[in-house]
Amino acid sequence: MSIDLVIQAPSTPARRASIESMRLAMEGDADGWLDLFAETAILQDPYGPSPMDPEGRGCIGKREIGRFGAAFIKPDSIRFEIRQTITSGNACVNVGTIIAKRPGGGVSWNELVNVYEVDEAGKITLLRSYWDHEANAKSAF
Repeated sequence: MSIDLVIQAPSTPARRASIESMRLAMEGDADGWLDLFAETAILQDPYGPSPMDPEGRGCIGKREIGRFGAAFIKPDSIRFEIRQTITSGNACVNVGTIIAKRPGGGVSWNELVNVYEVDEAGKITLLRSYWDHEANAKSAF
């Protein structure tokens, strides 16, 4: 697990939510990951249109986010390597690389910027992930 930079940075509610989100995703705990979100949260992963979300609207609400988690959060399939973390108010931004194992056994990687926003209870209200789906497909080996 390579989220030590974020773990060692000063603690804020948004940063804590980002750490838990990455940790649970790396562990493949889709149910625990879903519990981090507010009922009306928005997940855009990746932000904008992609083959996974042709309209680019994202997942709105826990039901849609839960379907995303069930489809994409699997044990031992995701690893984050974070190089920079920044907080401001109720938000945290993490900059780094995501490495993903594909169902067929291939591996891909992509640079990413994840933006987390939380409410007063520390629940994620917005998770917006910026990464290039085309570049990800080309990086597979």
